[in-house]
This record gives sequence, C-alpha cells and structure tokens, in this order.
Amino acid sequence: MTSATAQRGRPRSETSRQAILAATRDLLLEGDYDSLTTAEIAKQAGVGRQTVYRWWNSKAAVVADCVIEGLVMLPLETPAATGEPAADLRVWLELSHERLASPSTAPLVRALTAAATTDAQATEKMAELFAPVREALRSSLAIGIESGQLRPGTNPDAVVDLLVGSLIYAVVSRDASARDRAQAALDVVLAGIRK
Repeated sequence: MTSATAQRGRPRSETSRQAILAATRDLLLEGDYDSLTTAEIAKQAGVGRQTVYRWWNSKAAVVADCVIEGLVMLPLETPAATGEPAADLRVWLELSHERLASPSTAPLVRALTAAATTDAQATEKMAELFAPVREALRSSLAIGIESGQLRPGTNPDAVVDLLVGSLIYAVVSRDASARDRAQAALDVVLAGIRK
C-alpha cells in the first residue's frame, strides 16, 4: 500500500484552501486578528471548520499563510540614507514601531512570528519580507563606517539583528514600555559603534 492510498478521509481541496485564505484576508480587512475565529473563517469561506483544520492547526497559521502568499501585507519601513546613520536608524526604528505596532498590524506580526517558530516556509517568508529592510540598514551602517562616523570593525549584520530583534520583540510583547526599551537598545548599540 502506498502512502497515497493509505490516506484517510477526504483529500484536501486547493479550491477550499484558496477560499479560506481569501476569507481570512477579507475578515482581517473588516475586523481585527484578535476577534477573528476559525469558525468565522470557515463560514465566510463556505467550508466546514474541519476543512480549515485539514490545512492549518491554528488561526495564526492561516494568517501567516495569508502573509506568505501576499494576500495580507505588512507595512515595512526601509530606512532613509541621509548620510547620518544614527539619525536614520532612530527615525527608522520609530516609524517601524509605529507601523508594526498599530492595532491592525501588530496581530499579523505576532501571527507570522508565531508561525515562523514552527514552520520553515513562514521562517523563509519572514526573512524574505525583512530582506529589503535589512539590506537598507546594512547600507546605512556601511555609509557610517566609510564616512568615519562608526567604528571600522562594526559588524553590520550583528547590528541589524539587534535592531530588528528589538523591533519585533517590542511588537510581539504587547508591553507599552518595550518601545522605549527598543529605543534604549538603539542607544546602547550606537554607543558601542560610534567613533
């Protein structure tokens, strides 16, 4: 007996999957993540709840797939390159937090982050989404190193990891003081890399 003949129950329908993703997108546009339920998604998609669970194990996983497939967009900010890396990083962190921590976006960031901890595709998508941001941050740091504003031995990737990590934690933690701590983390990083 092959694995194909050993499957039990109905086969998963790609049409149902697409309907579920579209319903999730539409419901997120109408409401918010926290009030979204799998029962509501199933009803909107015209499928049973069990059909949702054939494809995903949680609401977060469905939302993460919406982000992965480009049905729901995250408003990511790329830093300006004014030649003043410290100011550019500060403005980027402030604007990014403002956008990603908004009531409509923060739940999406939390869902994608949660999915990325257990799903390789979500991890890859998260890296893909943040790649332009990371590249722009590295570029801003390189300008600072080349102009002598930042220490020559500065590791741009390590700095970017610290900044993006602080930003994501500030959004995921739901802690109002996390925003201030992200700015404080930037101050610590800048103190360590400035000439």
